[in-house]
Amino acid sequence: MTNATSIELKRITWISIVLFLLSCYLWSQREFFSQFKTPSALTIHTGLETATIIIFTSVFMVCWNAFGNLRKRSSLILAVTFLSASIFGFFHAISFQGMPGFPAAIDMHKSLSFWLLSRYLISLTLLGLVLQTRDIDISESISKISVYLGLVLTIIATFIIFTYPEIFPTTYQKGSGQTSFKIHCEMVLVALNSLTAGLFYRQIVHSDRIDSEGHLKIKRSMLFFAAAMMAISETYFSLYSYPDEIFVVIGHAFQVIAALAIYRGMVSINIHAPYSSLIQTTKDLQQTADELLIHKQRLTGVIETAMDGILTINDQHKIILVNPAAAQIFGYTVEALIGTSIDIVIPMRHRNVHSAHVHQFGERGTTRRKMGGNFDDYYVTGLHADGTEFPIEASISSLVENEKRFYTVIFRNISERKAAKEKMAQYHSELTQLSSALQSIREEERKHIARELHDDLGQLLAALRMDLSLLQRDQNMTDKSRLTVSSMDQLLLTSITTLRRIATDLRPRALDEGGLFFALQTLQKEFSQRHGVHCDLIANEEQLILDDERSTAIYRIIQESLTNVARHAKANHVDIQFERTDDALQFVIQDDGRGIEEGAMNKTRSFGLVGMRERIKAMQGNFKVHSEVGKGTRIEIHIPLDTPIYNPAKTSAHLEQN
Repeated sequence: MTNATSIELKRITWISIVLFLLSCYLWSQREFFSQFKTPSALTIHTGLETATIIIFTSVFMVCWNAFGNLRKRSSLILAVTFLSASIFGFFHAISFQGMPGFPAAIDMHKSLSFWLLSRYLISLTLLGLVLQTRDIDISESISKISVYLGLVLTIIATFIIFTYPEIFPTTYQKGSGQTSFKIHCEMVLVALNSLTAGLFYRQIVHSDRIDSEGHLKIKRSMLFFAAAMMAISETYFSLYSYPDEIFVVIGHAFQVIAALAIYRGMVSINIHAPYSSLIQTTKDLQQTADELLIHKQRLTGVIETAMDGILTINDQHKIILVNPAAAQIFGYTVEALIGTSIDIVIPMRHRNVHSAHVHQFGERGTTRRKMGGNFDDYYVTGLHADGTEFPIEASISSLVENEKRFYTVIFRNISERKAAKEKMAQYHSELTQLSSALQSIREEERKHIARELHDDLGQLLAALRMDLSLLQRDQNMTDKSRLTVSSMDQLLLTSITTLRRIATDLRPRALDEGGLFFALQTLQKEFSQRHGVHCDLIANEEQLILDDERSTAIYRIIQESLTNVARHAKANHVDIQFERTDDALQFVIQDDGRGIEEGAMNKTRSFGLVGMRERIKAMQGNFKVHSEVGKGTRIEIHIPLDTPIYNPAKTSAHLEQN
């Protein structure tokens, strides 16, 4: 409950308590105050009833017209109830004893019957309003049917009361005044209105939404006050015996107070609410306009100071917005570009295609798209004022306003970036060529050193051993010398073995003599014997009949892979499997080791993988490394066989021969 509502509720509660205490005093002095007669009682009664009828009629008009063609159930019930209550009140007023044509006690009975019907309708409706938990929409046709039905029932009840008043229990008798039936009916009304007042009070205290019911605005604090005043008024109406007693006037005065509270709770608030809403809406619109102005100024500042070019065109491809950066990029002024066609900044050969692309972009309904972001495809090209062309990286967005489509392009001149990219590509190509040259030179040097070791130094060691063999046959040699010569022979044998191993590591003779298949078989056996890791080679000789460059590169790749397995993988098993097609060779190297940790493959010191990558790139192939910690590593390599291999050494030699 809001603070304002709490204060209002306290004020109304105190007023109700004061009026109740005053009424208690009057009720306690009933015998005394009943002696006072009201002068012009009929006139006062008619005036007070007329005021009540007018108020109830206004409640009907507000509840009926609050929603137009679609009403809520609560507003429809209130409209029908107060319409019928105002009609019954009118007939109560005109049939009250003393009015022209209604002098008898039976006429007073008719008037009080109208009174009871009117007050029960209002009391029960207010009780239903406070008990209602869910409201629903009522269509225009059902609303009209309900009003017509209410009028018909009201007319029928009025006809019965006027024509057959004896159908209803007697409410007034000549000489004695109100009957016990009438008094009991008033007590029931007191109870109903007291219950309604209590429920309204409880609802106000425990609810945050106390001033509205659906779309119909209801001030529940005033309805609480109205129910309390109706309960007090009905008590007065149970005390009088004759129509001119003071209690009748006091009861009607409380009844008018209750009607005014209903007016304040239903009519005034619904008349005042649209104006309050309009004022608040006006304030909100002004605040929104101020905020939009601030946002516009901020957006204008961003556009004006942006380093990227920003350009907006309409559906006729006319430039309607351009920032200084865009004008500078194209070599124009902002004023020169505004209102011109976008074709002024597009090369002639691209204009038709560009218009078609923009139209298709708008037709697809896409809101934004990136253009010209691929360095290898600068299809977005700008035209400078001096006629030169330059590459552009841009994004385009589409927006529909007032059924017209606008396109905004944010772009930048990437001439310097393109030049840097091309220079970087050139450097990368040169580095690749250098790496390939170094690989070829190193392989040639290895081959040369291996040949020198095997042919020269190997022959010398073999000859030296033969000389030692001849020396061992000398019969005059002492036993000590013979032992020394034997030791020298073992050293020479070890040296020859070591020399052969070094020569084989540098350049396996099997690769030159038997081809790649036999070289890999030898490598497989030596790897298994040296490191104790089981290695399977799944291939056949026909698959591995290749030229010398590819054979050497593949041998080195597998050699490096096995070296990595021996050094890092801690594997128990390695598989090397080849598959060959007419135009490509694929092979897989897989181990069951501990795998490669994430990021380890990109370390700058991973020269093994770098060397493999460079060899594969020289053959225009590709490779993938799949590794998971604890589950081993799998290297997949694909090498085309129908593309030439760049060999700087051979190219240089060929040029020297020519």
